[in-house]
Amino acid sequence: MSTLDELNERIARHRNRDFSKAAMAASALAAQADGTVTLSERYCIDDFLARLERLKIYDPHKAVQILDGFLTELRDNAEAAKRVLLGKLSRIAEDREAAELIVRIALSVSESDGTFSAPERARFEEICAVLGFSPEPFLGERRTGG
Repeated sequence: MSTLDELNERIARHRNRDFSKAAMAASALAAQADGTVTLSERYCIDDFLARLERLKIYDPHKAVQILDGFLTELRDNAEAAKRVLLGKLSRIAEDREAAELIVRIALSVSESDGTFSAPERARFEEICAVLGFSPEPFLGERRTGG
């Protein structure tokens, strides 16, 4: 089973609103971490949403609206928006499987433009901390191709 197939299967188990908002919050936080949302980051998020659409779990247009709202909030008032979005992540922290999936989504978005800058790493570490994970196992997987 490919990583993407595994990701889709695990996403299908999390059909609640908190998970959907947390996924968009993590995507926005990861994409905006270095101050610029690149086309490849948007494509990564859009690809993720398209796969969810095929599973008929979420309305992808609504998810894009939520994401765009989060990105606007981050642009207009970064620190306040970051606190709110990290709060959305904390709502799913007790669901370890969902939280792990959110961490993987954040890392995928962070790396989608081919770089993993210091600000992106710092933001990824914040996301991990809120969700109760150490970033090292996830970062180790990417180094070893796991």
